[in-house]
Amino acid sequence: MVSLGAARSRACLLTDSREQPVATDQPSERLSGGWIMKSFLRSGAILILALVAGPPASAQQPPPKASSIQKMIAVDELFEQKEYEEAIRGYQDLLADDPRNPQLLNRVGIVYEALHSLPEAKHYYQRALKADPKYSAAVNNLGSLEYNLKHYGRAEREYRRAIAMDSTVASYYSNLAYTCLARKKYKEMMEAFHAALQLDPSILDQHNRSGSVVIERGVEDHATFYFYLAKTYGQMGDADRCVDFLKKARDEKFKDILTVRTDPAFAPVRAKPVMKEFLDSLNPASVDRPTSAA
Repeated sequence: MVSLGAARSRACLLTDSREQPVATDQPSERLSGGWIMKSFLRSGAILILALVAGPPASAQQPPPKASSIQKMIAVDELFEQKEYEEAIRGYQDLLADDPRNPQLLNRVGIVYEALHSLPEAKHYYQRALKADPKYSAAVNNLGSLEYNLKHYGRAEREYRRAIAMDSTVASYYSNLAYTCLARKKYKEMMEAFHAALQLDPSILDQHNRSGSVVIERGVEDHATFYFYLAKTYGQMGDADRCVDFLKKARDEKFKDILTVRTDPAFAPVRAKPVMKEFLDSLNPASVDRPTSAA
């Protein structure tokens, strides 16, 4: 880990166990707008949690002393080792000297969430926001709590609020996209994924090249998820990714698969060789009769 003022980032992923990402228990770092985040696996959950913003949350907040930085590094290592109770005690010791530090409060919330202690996590995320009302990481994490409770409407509101505070964080948009999927708001899902991919083209890369591992995260209707993700890539002109997800949708028996021939979303890639090959492979007799695709 690095100091609060460093411009580094980590992806904190709580991912579905159906399609395991590579090295999910290992932290990965990348340079992206001053965000420090953490990667770990929890079966059944789905969200990217913001661990700490790089720059100080408040311009009036002085930079941490070297001794405090070293203590924070040591406590962060406890968190990485899943020594959660010890990590909480360590962060609490640091908070004793700086009780209104939003980054520290947010950290404690994340540890409690890792322990499935959602009321305590929510309490600390709210304290972080009280310390800094513009701290978007805590708002994003409140959204994750609501999603885990299947309060999808509330989760969507929190993600949109985080985006309104900071529209440069790709994971806020991808979290919003999954929430819209859960609400069957497919147009909004595509728009959110498009925005996430514009900010970070590898946000949906399961190989963890950039610290985000977000192929499947608690998705229940995989066929629909794959098809609309294919539509998103189709609109963006990425034929290879589009066809990759179309094949997944076909394998999951998506009933509307034949609409790929006429859906305007696929127009930018329909003439590409890889897309032509996929279209040629579709045998109407072997595909379930389509319903209607939005």
